Amino acid sequence: MKEKEMEKKGLLFKFLKKYSNVVFFIFIVGVTAIIILTQVDPVTWVNIIKEAKPVFLLLGIICIFVYWLLEAFMLLQLMKREKPNEKFSFAFTLMMVGQYYNLLDPSSSGGQPLQLYEMSKKGYGLGAGTAVLVKKYALYQVAITFLAIAATIFSIAELHHSLDAAKWLIVIGLILNVAAVILIFILIYNPKAAKRILLGCVKLLLKLHILRDRGKYYRKVDHFLGEYKIAIKSLASEKRETFQLFLISIVQMIIFYSVNYCVYLSLGLSGTNAITIISLQAILYVAVAFIPTPGAAGGAEAGFLLIFGPIYGAGNTPIAMILWRIISFYFVLLFGAAYLSIHSIKMGKDKAKHIGEALSHGVDHLIEENDKLSEPSGK
Repeated sequence: MKEKEMEKKGLLFKFLKKYSNVVFFIFIVGVTAIIILTQVDPVTWVNIIKEAKPVFLLLGIICIFVYWLLEAFMLLQLMKREKPNEKFSFAFTLMMVGQYYNLLDPSSSGGQPLQLYEMSKKGYGLGAGTAVLVKKYALYQVAITFLAIAATIFSIAELHHSLDAAKWLIVIGLILNVAAVILIFILIYNPKAAKRILLGCVKLLLKLHILRDRGKYYRKVDHFLGEYKIAIKSLASEKRETFQLFLISIVQMIIFYSVNYCVYLSLGLSGTNAITIISLQAILYVAVAFIPTPGAAGGAEAGFLLIFGPIYGAGNTPIAMILWRIISFYFVLLFGAAYLSIHSIKMGKDKAKHIGEALSHGVDHLIEENDKLSEPSGK
């Protein structure tokens, strides 16, 4: 009996270890759903949904697709430095792998290893693949931080209404993102200083007993610097193309932030302009970026209620938040799962077809050889 109990516990431990992110994600979604249901009267919810204008919700979904297309385009441009004939279809698949798995991973970095794997199947070396993803991440980080700082300056009056409730969320998010951008520029101009800063952070975390394995994290710092230094210097040396990609990143993120404004219009609201809502969304995005849950689940919802409460009003804010998350998070997960499933099936069929053709050629070759051997020698 004890052996069976131990075996069951072992299987449960393996399951939780393997699917801990998924279990945690389901837990967060469940808690969020309970909070929402306690805040929104079901009758009010049904009535508002009936009155919502679907054309604007559809426009929000279109914003997501445009955001994806721009992401894929930037990846394609970066990959063309290695392979000039690379196709947009592969860039789109690579983008979708990153989008889907980053949302499932609490650290928002689960997609990178799988993207590298996809690139390796296309003949990209580890160094070349890493360089593409690092460059893309650097552009993204600078773009979202630039927009957040500009939005904070522009929306300081609107933020005053919700600053007391959300100020620490906003401040911590801005500090972390600004620090990441500063580190990127230090890596360009003074890699040794960047290494000292990172090692200093590791030493502090070791003293606070947040980290434990000194050697492990020192090696991680060296690995991080080795990958990022080459990629970021490459961006700095190709200033014109880098600036063009940066501008595309800005446009891309503005379109993504516009989903919230589409939700605002769908509820038939007016009085707040698009620039204000997009600016507040840019601030919310960086404010919750550091929250270690899949898709910042829990934090994103709470931040939305705090920051957008004065704009949507008490009755509309929870419903607006649900619609916004459905489009910007759950739709991305569902579409990503469907797209990657179809892609996997297609890749499996293509591989089977390729193997079949190879076998067919092999059989044909054997038949030809056999016919030659069976022919009369005088013929």
